[in-house]
Amino acid sequence: MTLKTWSMPKETPVHNLQAHNNEIYTIKWSPTGSGTMNPNATLLLASASFDSTVRLWDVERGVSQNILLKHSEPVYSVSFSPDGRLLATGSFDKAIYI
Repeated sequence: MTLKTWSMPKETPVHNLQAHNNEIYTIKWSPTGSGTMNPNATLLLASASFDSTVRLWDVERGVSQNILLKHSEPVYSVSFSPDGRLLATGSFDKAIYI
């Protein structure tokens, strides 16, 4: 499955992020990067999928920074802590990981 990031003034994707083997259920932006209270941290995008994985994307470079493989069932929820240092994930396997 493909996750695309877009620049609003343009009508073409900035990045085509291909990695998940099944549908992407949800995405969340990290509260980091330019214009936030944590401007020196990398802006990340978390994507959770029915392939039971969560991927953390470096949005500016368009690359996968990390793959979280703890869940055994589809992941339907992701949420960053207010400072962007922690990520909580929830899955149909009835587990929550932080």
